Amino acid sequence: MPRTVRYEEMLPHEFEEAMAAFPVAYAPFGSLEWHGPHLGLGNDALKAHGLLMRTAEKYGGVVVPPTYWGHMNHWRPGCHPGLRPEVVDELFADIFRGLVTVGFKVVIGVTGHDVKEQVASLRRAVEAISADGKAAGFAMMEADLNPDDPEVGMDHAGHWETSYLLSIRPELVDLRRLAAVVTPEEKVDYAKVGIGGLNPLAHASRERGERAINKMIDAIGAKAQELLASVA
Repeated sequence: MPRTVRYEEMLPHEFEEAMAAFPVAYAPFGSLEWHGPHLGLGNDALKAHGLLMRTAEKYGGVVVPPTYWGHMNHWRPGCHPGLRPEVVDELFADIFRGLVTVGFKVVIGVTGHDVKEQVASLRRAVEAISADGKAAGFAMMEADLNPDDPEVGMDHAGHWETSYLLSIRPELVDLRRLAAVVTPEEKVDYAKVGIGGLNPLAHASRERGERAINKMIDAIGAKAQELLASVA
């Protein structure tokens, strides 16, 4: 296992070794957004980054520093309003093109900010690098490759996202804050607490997060192998 799979922490010889072994870049994207009173504001990018770190550690490849800027609205305290759509398109495409320039054959962009606009920008970035067939890319939300698995899912600050952050960065989850405004038996109200999904107090756990993350890792790793074989 390499010393690190983080692009920014690699020494030049480590980067060259990683590229020779498995020239796949994993690029996490997210937002700075309210996720209930109990999750870190950077949850989206944090979960995508943590998921891809584990993927690279198991399958090979290099993880790009997370990008927190994308499609957003300022709707609750701490929500960064995001960037203009055309800026997001250019930013994502430049990130992908730059990764191909330094030698990656495959770029997989994963957004933890699960909105159609964010995926659309990532797909445009994939198109920017794949036209000549020399590189391949893929754009996805974290659970897109596990659509029929009841143990994998997506929501907004509900039991899925809470379980994922409990697994990836448990120190950034404070369920006491949520318990101060709702009970475990209560159906969470999106207008009241900004949660879309099942009540995390009753349904979230680190174990649930671990099971789902392991399945997502294997699906993304298999996709990386498939894409690399298509351009090798």
